Amino acid sequence: MDCAAHNQEVCREILSHIGASWPDRVQDDLLWEVGPIKERLPDFQIRRVHPLGPGHGYMYFSVGAFASSAEPGWEFFIKAPTDSMRHVETLAVVAHYHAFPQHRLSPGSIVDLGRPWSEGSEHRHLLVSWPHSLDTRTATCATALGEITFLWLVAISESEAAFARRFGVDPLEDRLESAGVNVIDPLRESVV
Repeated sequence: MDCAAHNQEVCREILSHIGASWPDRVQDDLLWEVGPIKERLPDFQIRRVHPLGPGHGYMYFSVGAFASSAEPGWEFFIKAPTDSMRHVETLAVVAHYHAFPQHRLSPGSIVDLGRPWSEGSEHRHLLVSWPHSLDTRTATCATALGEITFLWLVAISESEAAFARRFGVDPLEDRLESAGVNVIDPLRESVV
């Protein structure tokens, strides 16, 4: 099997995993074809998982980011209170950035988006975090390439990003947890 066919098969496995993980939710697939994403990751797409009802958020999962590395490993996801193509764009930007060896992301990485992650938010940075908000069965996906983990892109403020760079990610995550903030609230106050 050639590389392109193999990557397409892994993408199908990832989509099947997401579908099986939330069988009671409406799901659809989205493409982002603006910019150079398809040049680096030709099979890249997004799976959007709709909320069960009011008060539940949307989830957006990258599918195809794994193909940027010889080692299988990462896909990314965003949780958001509202539906927006901005989240699709964000995942495309992050996956494209990750596709370059000098920019490989992993848990603890911080990405400066250069714009708010969500309309009306002041949070312009993303913390690449372990998938604390998912159970272990949904956080990882077994594929023909090996296990792939969905890393959570958590929106953080500029001061939170500076704090994490200076003191480490664990102290920032501890502050977020002890403050009891809703990290998907675009209007949440910074904990630093």
